[in-house]
Amino acid sequence: MATCPKCGKMAEEDDQFCRFCGTPLKDQSSASAKPGQPAEEQRRVREPEEYCYGSRERRGDYSGLVSFGLLLLIIGIVFVVNPNIFSQLDSWTNRMSQAQMLQRPPQEIINSAVLFFALIGLSNFFVSGLRYVVYKRKRRALSTAFSGVALIAFSYLIYLYGQHKLEWQLALAYEIVVIGLLVIVYAVARHFL
Repeated sequence: MATCPKCGKMAEEDDQFCRFCGTPLKDQSSASAKPGQPAEEQRRVREPEEYCYGSRERRGDYSGLVSFGLLLLIIGIVFVVNPNIFSQLDSWTNRMSQAQMLQRPPQEIINSAVLFFALIGLSNFFVSGLRYVVYKRKRRALSTAFSGVALIAFSYLIYLYGQHKLEWQLALAYEIVVIGLLVIVYAVARHFL
């Protein structure tokens, strides 16, 4: 049995890479163990910087917690603007089950959806800026900004649906096109970051 030179885990003799951290094991099987010292003791001696996934002391990324706080705030805003949303959803679903077909939601529900998705999109822009400025995470910031663009576009398409300018099928098709374009642009932009 060989020992990984990086994380100290046991590996099979014919393994080319460590199954735990991915470190190449080729020509490393004899160099990984110090004579007379078990692999378990080797791991205790290592400095934290030598672990497979970097230092154990990491600076916390609180942008996810900020996102969750913003989500709760936005849900509260939607309920303040439309306090009857649950009863409206209930009556709408009851009408659809009685008619046994899809029906257009009431305008109040459409307006609440427009507000919800617009605010979520705007909060994504805020979190994207936070990730870029505070944590210097360009790719995460870009993906969050693009999801904000997708949500703002979805909000606008719901608005157009509410104004009887689009059917729901067309609004959904446009949103799929927007998401597809954003994925392509993200894939290209990610190459340069």
